[in-house]
Amino acid sequence: MTCFELFCMIYYALDAFYDQNKNDIVGQFLSDANPFLFEDSGSADPAVFEEFCSFVNEPIEPGESYSVANMYIEQLCNQDITNAFKSISKSEWDDGLNSYLSSPHKK
Repeated sequence: MTCFELFCMIYYALDAFYDQNKNDIVGQFLSDANPFLFEDSGSADPAVFEEFCSFVNEPIEPGESYSVANMYIEQLCNQDITNAFKSISKSEWDDGLNSYLSSPHKK
C-alpha cells in the first residue's frame, strides 16, 4: 500500500474515535491532516503529510500497516492522539483496511 493510503487509514481510524468522543485535540489533528480537502494526495496542512511521508517507507505491507501507523502515532508525542489510536483494535483496523483497499479511493 502507498504512504497516502496508510495516511488515509490513520485519518479514518482517528475520525471514528472523534465521532464518538469529540476530543478537541484529536479534532484539531484531523483538521490539519484532512486528506480529502484537495484533489491531490496530501493533507489540509501540507506539513502534516510531508512529515508522515518522511517517517514511512513505501511500499507498506498491509499486514504491517497497523504497526507502522502505531509507530507514527507514538512519535507524535501527543497522549490524546495516542490514546485515540490505541482505542482501535488490530482486528477493527484490519476490517477497515480490507474494506478501504477493496473500494475505489485516492492513491
